[in-house]
Amino acid sequence: MVIVLRPLKKLFTTNNAFNRMVESGHEFRRVELESVAKMLACGTTMLGSLHYDCSTPGCSHSKVIKTSCKSKLCHSCGQKATERWMMTQGETLPDCEWRHITYTMPDVFWDVFKANRWLLGKLFTIASDTLQQFGRLKKLTLGIFSALHTYGRRLNFNCHIHLSVAAIGVTDKGEIRLFHFPFKALKKQWRYGVISLLRKHFHELTLPAQLAERIKDEKDWRDLLDKQYQKTWQVNIAKKTSHKAHTTQYLGRYLKKPPIAGARLKHYVDESVEIEYLDHRTKKLSDLNLSQFELIARILSHVPEKHFKMIRYYGFLSNRLRGRLLPIIYDKLEQEVEITEGPSYAAMLMGYVKVDPFKCILCGGRMIFNRFEHGAPLGKLISEVNTLANLKRVVI
Repeated sequence: MVIVLRPLKKLFTTNNAFNRMVESGHEFRRVELESVAKMLACGTTMLGSLHYDCSTPGCSHSKVIKTSCKSKLCHSCGQKATERWMMTQGETLPDCEWRHITYTMPDVFWDVFKANRWLLGKLFTIASDTLQQFGRLKKLTLGIFSALHTYGRRLNFNCHIHLSVAAIGVTDKGEIRLFHFPFKALKKQWRYGVISLLRKHFHELTLPAQLAERIKDEKDWRDLLDKQYQKTWQVNIAKKTSHKAHTTQYLGRYLKKPPIAGARLKHYVDESVEIEYLDHRTKKLSDLNLSQFELIARILSHVPEKHFKMIRYYGFLSNRLRGRLLPIIYDKLEQEVEITEGPSYAAMLMGYVKVDPFKCILCGGRMIFNRFEHGAPLGKLISEVNTLANLKRVVI
């Protein structure tokens, strides 16, 4: 019997790659080690387990369900989180037209934000502020949600903001009105906001090596910023979507899952991996060969800092206003809303593999919860990450 490991777990364990990275002195952020430890422990009892017994008298069947890791690096947990997020958004967002906007920046700044991750949160504000200002001029409260993406098709660090804005706004009197905005102003304000941010924080920045060789003082930095300010920045403003589902499906593909799908990991040859990506220039699929070390490093660079919010909400979608304004909008749109917590573990398993996890395989009775066993503390998992990377599947 052949057992196929989860794609990223296989990447980290084949050729003992992750352990060798640790031994080589590669520097990891604390949050990277946490994510790797949880991902490697996923599917084992080291994260805890739930024990079930059959409810049928005389049936001795018992079952152990291992706690999932919920790591950003886990494809299995990422799929579950995506399904839950999309279902929740589908019930929360007003059923109206939406406009999707992608804010990008010149590649010279990508590694600056990678080396100064504390600046990433400010990109959300820059992207949303201009729209909210236009809304205030028209005396409208808008609905905006945005997400940060840090990776390109080649898994390089390419930070950009995806933002969706509702085509309606709500007045102080509770009236619904259509909202239009000037496209060109968005591009100018985004460029101005990012340049101003980098100019303001020069003395606090850690410059990446390739820039540090060129930038000797604040004047050099201002000259670089002025040069980039003169260029055209790509801000893609898509056509209106007729339904909120288009927006949630588009963003849902990226937000909760690892930065690369398992299907894109094509071949392992010696200590290199071939990955497949869509080339933006040719619009065709291309292959890229990377060493395991390089591929692992690229993947881990996209793990967000602990407690960093990758999705943020503004206007009538913000936590401060949604409780008061969303019911008004639902009423005006004649939209019925059902409160949902997302699909359960059993529902998702039934949907994917048509298996009821709480049905006894011996007598057909129902499995009932017996007890929960705690797993190892996160600190212990991190300290034993080398051991986790050497775990082997036992097939009976």
